[in-house]
Amino acid sequence: MCGAAGAAPAYRMANIVFLSVPAWGHLNPVLPIISELVRRGHRVTVFDEPPFAAAVEATGARFVAYPKAISMEDMSAVLMRGDLMATFELFLRGTTTLYRFCLSQLVDDIPNVLVIDGIALWGEMLGRRLTVPTVVTSPFFAYEINRNSAPGEFAHNLGLFARVFPQLVWGWIRIALNGVYLLPLHWPLLPMRGNLTMMLTSKEVHPPSPIFRDKRWEFAGAMIDERTRPEQFDFSKLDGRPIIYVSLGTLIFAKSDFYERCMEALGDYPAQVLLSAGRGTDLSRFGHAPANFIVAESFPQLDVLRRACLFVTPAGLNSMHEALWFGVPMVAVPQQFEQLHNAEAMERGGAGTVLDREAFGHKVTPDELRAAIDKVWADLDGYRSRAARLGETLRTAGGYAAAATRIEEMARY
Repeated sequence: MCGAAGAAPAYRMANIVFLSVPAWGHLNPVLPIISELVRRGHRVTVFDEPPFAAAVEATGARFVAYPKAISMEDMSAVLMRGDLMATFELFLRGTTTLYRFCLSQLVDDIPNVLVIDGIALWGEMLGRRLTVPTVVTSPFFAYEINRNSAPGEFAHNLGLFARVFPQLVWGWIRIALNGVYLLPLHWPLLPMRGNLTMMLTSKEVHPPSPIFRDKRWEFAGAMIDERTRPEQFDFSKLDGRPIIYVSLGTLIFAKSDFYERCMEALGDYPAQVLLSAGRGTDLSRFGHAPANFIVAESFPQLDVLRRACLFVTPAGLNSMHEALWFGVPMVAVPQQFEQLHNAEAMERGGAGTVLDREAFGHKVTPDELRAAIDKVWADLDGYRSRAARLGETLRTAGGYAAAATRIEEMARY
């Protein structure tokens, strides 16, 4: 069964290092892989920012904190603006520091295999420097601007690119001036490339592309293991009405005006609405929430989606996968173009509908949101069936147990 930690081939213990980035949407998908590799007896080390230490150590892996270079708050600030170009500039700025730190940590304890997040530029460079096998795990689609662009996306991104172009050029120059010459040269630039580049989605969900003819690309499906997600919620607060779940995710969450529009759109809806306002949010500002709303900093998303009838989401890939896993239809309100591509793939599969205005910097109105929810609600069984069909492709692609096996196969002994 996909995702089950069943019998695995016998491998010698390997030294496996994961280079993550400071975002739950990037760490959560690899936690099940890490946990499975630890269970199989491997020595696993994970590099990330300090706030992620507890989640990593709960798997049994060793945690190493990056020096201050890129933080979750930095990523949140640029993504709140929907500015993917600024995100890349942020990673360029931190690359030299992170590359040198990781090299100093690993040069005397070279791993058998290096597992690199798809946006960890320093990881691809480090793999070349250490000449070890590398596996890239990409929790996002390959970003081919021309092939998969939405109408108007190229012009919008061109304006953003022009604004950050001097910083991007200086970022590349600064890396070279620091003696780091192993810059990745491939298109699309993201994800990074390894000896194996593992897309953490299914081929059926991802937009088609000729780049996947290369055997160094593989689709591994969704990485979902509830044992790595220990969040709790008192479900006795639910009163039996259908559940609508609203969440903007773990990075793009501090948009109180969006939540206000959700309240206006759904305050009289015949459903109970669970609104995730984001970790660290002052919940007192939601004291006026309608009676059918429950507002919390966060919810155990997998447990909620198991019960939900509808998910209002920006369509970050992991949240979208989790909804499809449980066959939950979506109303997607993407906040930037990466999410828009995810949402369009979901819509093509018939699992929901998309409101794309916010990706272009405009606000979706309460009436537009209500109309989209009504559209899906009117054919909930049909949308649920199509969502479950896409979810099945995420299961049959392999899951975390198969991903762990591929990493083992890439390890040198």
